[in-house]
Amino acid sequence: MAEIVAGPLIEMLISSIQREITLVWVVKTEVMKLSKTLSAIRDVLADAEEKQIKDKKVRDWLIKLKDVAYDAQDVLDDWATDELDLVRVQPDQSDEQSKDCTNVRVRYSFQSFFDYLKRLIFYYKIAKNIKESRERFDGIVKEMSDFSLIKKSMDVEGSVVPRQSISSGRETSSTSAEPQIYGRETDKENFVKRLLENINNEHAVSVCPIVGIGGLGKTTLAQFVYNDDRIQKHFDVKIWICVSDDFNVKKLLKKVIEAVIKSRYELDDLDLIQNEVKKKLKKKRFLLVLDDVWSDKQEEWNSLMSSLTVGAQGSSVIVTTRLDLTSIRGINLEPYQLDGLSEGDCWALFRTYAFGVGKEEKPSLKKIGKEIIKKCGGLPLAVKALGSLLWFKDEDTQWEAVRDNKIWELEEQEEELGTKGPKILPALRLSYNNLSSRARQCFGYCCLFPKDYEMRKEDLIHLWLANDLLHLRNMEPNEVGKIVFDELKSHSFLQIVEEQNFVIKFKIHDLLHDLASSVMKKEHSLFEVEVGMPPNTTINCSIQDDEIKTRHVSLILLRPSKSSSVDVSSIHQFFSPHQRHLRTLLLISNLYGHADPRLASDFISVISGQKNLRWLMIDEWRGEISLPPSFGDKLKHLRYLSFSGCGISSLHGESFSGMKNLQILDLSGNLSLELYRLNG
Repeated sequence: MAEIVAGPLIEMLISSIQREITLVWVVKTEVMKLSKTLSAIRDVLADAEEKQIKDKKVRDWLIKLKDVAYDAQDVLDDWATDELDLVRVQPDQSDEQSKDCTNVRVRYSFQSFFDYLKRLIFYYKIAKNIKESRERFDGIVKEMSDFSLIKKSMDVEGSVVPRQSISSGRETSSTSAEPQIYGRETDKENFVKRLLENINNEHAVSVCPIVGIGGLGKTTLAQFVYNDDRIQKHFDVKIWICVSDDFNVKKLLKKVIEAVIKSRYELDDLDLIQNEVKKKLKKKRFLLVLDDVWSDKQEEWNSLMSSLTVGAQGSSVIVTTRLDLTSIRGINLEPYQLDGLSEGDCWALFRTYAFGVGKEEKPSLKKIGKEIIKKCGGLPLAVKALGSLLWFKDEDTQWEAVRDNKIWELEEQEEELGTKGPKILPALRLSYNNLSSRARQCFGYCCLFPKDYEMRKEDLIHLWLANDLLHLRNMEPNEVGKIVFDELKSHSFLQIVEEQNFVIKFKIHDLLHDLASSVMKKEHSLFEVEVGMPPNTTINCSIQDDEIKTRHVSLILLRPSKSSSVDVSSIHQFFSPHQRHLRTLLLISNLYGHADPRLASDFISVISGQKNLRWLMIDEWRGEISLPPSFGDKLKHLRYLSFSGCGISSLHGESFSGMKNLQILDLSGNLSLELYRLNG
């Protein structure tokens, strides 16, 4: 189900208008009308966001409202930015070599007149654009009357209480974030025993899946097995790979090599990679964990396993998956079916998150809490989400509101609301709905990054900043971003996976990623493209959805699966000639050094025309990238630009001259260039 959050965006628009309202008389009337309309909408947003859960018409209305608000923000940003171009340098009248004073005054008078005329035309144009925005908002208000919406206060600020010792979320590294294992001791012992006894197995490599639905704790179990002291002593080599949707054999084998040599492996020829894997694993007893696997294609498994048969007797592969892989040749041990936690184990986990250290366990709250966990279906992820939510609540009525919330009755609501995609656990929806309005909207932006992607805290905050989500009176936006990040973390929506040298990396569980995607819905599109397709191949996708404009795009470039050639398939296919509404653009390259320079040139050409772009991140493009002097001429709204880990070959100061709002330029990983801050 889509959860549409418009509150922070409307608040930002009202704030922007109030800052400008006294500046220009020619637009004052339209600005005041728009401000009045926005205030009327703001008053009922809290009620609308509650009613959208059950009412598809309200949800569609909120989607339309957000779309209009984005366009209005573009108008205001154009106003603020273009006004800077109207500032003209006064002629130097003190020049001793200048002509006579009369000529100077004449030239100055003509210049002043034309400057005034130019400003007047500019303001009338802005007034016209603001009027068009206001009329669209008036249409929104007219539709609003059909929903009987009432005034309610909107929480867009959010409050964060420091958590004690608990941090949780998506677990996809070899190290578990859980301080203790709940209800899986028997599972762990059974699995460790199975691995230790494999030394007498007839198979060269034993492959055993851990199978279960999302949120059961498959990864957590694998982590505890992986880090058991007996396992540490038993295996010569241990390797953990998070696979997710990308079951690319070449990529997986490269990760095996990199885990052994503990450095980056640059070669890209499949034969060389396979030979290197065999060389590194030959006669060694290894344990390989393939976490979160989504492939059941026999051909892919054959290609992978053919390189792993050289290990010593007792070598093992653990696969965590939701799929039934029993039909796959090479899966030679019976799948380990993981069940839900018992009520007792659910309660032990819940109380750790709901009460923590030093919080009183009131008998009345314990009674209500035990009734709540019965609704979680034995899923640890759901238990943790609700426990984290209730840690902030001390009153019986607050806990009863969670227990009795009607969202528990809406598990099949997707069909009724006409939505498609993965079902979202009611417990996760409920926890999400209890975030501040600002945190709910900010959380949606996590879906721009692929599942299981390690995000940097600063990148996410910069993404929020670039999209004007962090405006708050009397507080620096960056500080607001830190508060929102901590709010999401304390509610178990984010899991820290690494803290090193002041860099914080995190992930989110794939079910929470589905939730974030439902928040963004039509605003975001993610595409995976094999760049080895024939040049004239048509890619059947579009980032323009009927009435609603796509504002955020994630593009993942992949190596061709069956061919080593890299033909340039025009990236222009992804962007309508009339599509100029993109605000954020993420490109992740998995080409491993084989990015054709023509592809880079094609991409640079496309994005240089996206005049409303606020945030651009190009990650790990190992091929050569050259920015032409005209690159930034139209990117006047760009606030954040990252070429982290790319192959920048040349930079011109002129490439950035048109970026009047650029604040962050990240060139880390490019010939030792580091982070640059511009314009304060």
